Amino acid sequence: MSAALLSPNEVAALAATSKTVIEKALEQKVFSAPRGTVGDRRLLPLHAVALAVAAKSLGRRMTVSDKKLVARKLAALSPAALKTAEIEVAPAVVLHVGSLARDAVERAERYAADREAFIEIAEGVQGGRPVIKGTRLTVSAIHGRLISGDTIETLMEDYPDIPRRAFEAAALYAQTHPQVGRPVRRRGSAV
Repeated sequence: MSAALLSPNEVAALAATSKTVIEKALEQKVFSAPRGTVGDRRLLPLHAVALAVAAKSLGRRMTVSDKKLVARKLAALSPAALKTAEIEVAPAVVLHVGSLARDAVERAERYAADREAFIEIAEGVQGGRPVIKGTRLTVSAIHGRLISGDTIETLMEDYPDIPRRAFEAAALYAQTHPQVGRPVRRRGSAV
């Protein structure tokens, strides 16, 4: 799971912080954002979630240099080690990242695995919008039902062949990847 890459919106949601915190860290070059394989999307490694939680917990007490130091040390750790990490920021100052970020890192690992297992974007299925794999059920439809008051239990009753984890992944995916505008019309395609 060390190859899990997350969008800045996903990192913010999983770390329970604002996207501004993530964008500011990118702007300050706290961690580099490798380019995704789809278009020119910025994708961040799993340790970005741990850093975001630590930065949120400490607020303004962490300098940019401290964040860069912590990011470098977190980048060298395995996902399992992130959950117990203790990083010396200065002599006699130890940041217990593991205890701060353990739950968020576990959520991020679970979400990344579920996103890969249950969400797909397939040419010719629902106009290329993200769907639950093997269905035509879009993540935006799931999100719409949830914000309209339905529960995951209701969705599971309506779609008994789809596991709870698929609905949870779809809901977070839709929340962090909002639809913008109309679908792109391909040249030569029928209207």
